[in-house]
Amino acid sequence: MKANREILDKETLTRVIGQYPYEPTNQTRGSYLLVSGGIHGNEPSGVLAIQRVFKKLRKENLSLKGKMVGVTGNLVALKKGVRMIDKDLNRVCTLKNEEQLKAGKALDFHEASEFNELMKIIENLEDEELNTNLHFMDLHTTSSNTPPYISVNRREESFNFAKQMPLPVVKGIEKYIPGHFDHYQTMRGHTGFTMEAGQHDDPKSIDYHEAAIWVIMVKTDMLEKTAIPYDHYHSLLENASPTHDNFEVTYRQEIGEDHYFRMDPGYANFSKINKGQRLATLDGETIVSNYSGRVFLPLYQTQGSDGFFIVKPA
Repeated sequence: MKANREILDKETLTRVIGQYPYEPTNQTRGSYLLVSGGIHGNEPSGVLAIQRVFKKLRKENLSLKGKMVGVTGNLVALKKGVRMIDKDLNRVCTLKNEEQLKAGKALDFHEASEFNELMKIIENLEDEELNTNLHFMDLHTTSSNTPPYISVNRREESFNFAKQMPLPVVKGIEKYIPGHFDHYQTMRGHTGFTMEAGQHDDPKSIDYHEAAIWVIMVKTDMLEKTAIPYDHYHSLLENASPTHDNFEVTYRQEIGEDHYFRMDPGYANFSKINKGQRLATLDGETIVSNYSGRVFLPLYQTQGSDGFFIVKPA
């Protein structure tokens, strides 16, 4: 795979990017894989990677057990190239909002309609007779340069599933930021994870996202290992991160709506930090770490309510 710059075609973008097999008559019983990209509208990498995978599946007419479905998250925000319209879609995917939407209540923010459409897609997949197990991958990128990694909830099945990937795994973020799409699908009883592939505009992020989709299709027995250059995709991920350890989130630096946060320069994901080390400023006040560990998801963009997290070995 070449790390060339790809541009998202916003004019043709739809909620369902595709499904494979394309014809229902060609489908066999097996696992279903729901892959989502663009939950944040300034993160097109996942959508581009999903499009790549569908193109290759169809061009080579690959045999798949079960079905893969690719969806866009915040469709309107993606078309505008902004993180969100009213609220962060990755904070409003809650069972409470689900209940209100199903009851016909109109919620007063745009992302409610995006979540409602995603809900219906999941429900339809759950109801299909050939579905033996629904797995999911939610594809994201970050504002700072970072090696690829996986974020997963504490549920043992999802954690064990994530550990099959040749990437570092961080668990427990749902304790600090409930309402993300990953956690919602877990609450519905499905198994999967969020993958952060790198910086928003880094072409390699698309390569890493694509490689992860191919690897997980083999891991779920949907695709024969020999059908693709599996070793290439696996090695691409394995060599992308400086660590393959597992971590757990222990701290979150919250940013209020009216606060001005500025991360100190030079922090990459998983950078080691010591207790008392300066990390950022909030409204001009210095923030130092109360823990030794590693900094996680340092914020280097203007939008977002999470300044940074701190993780320790799991």
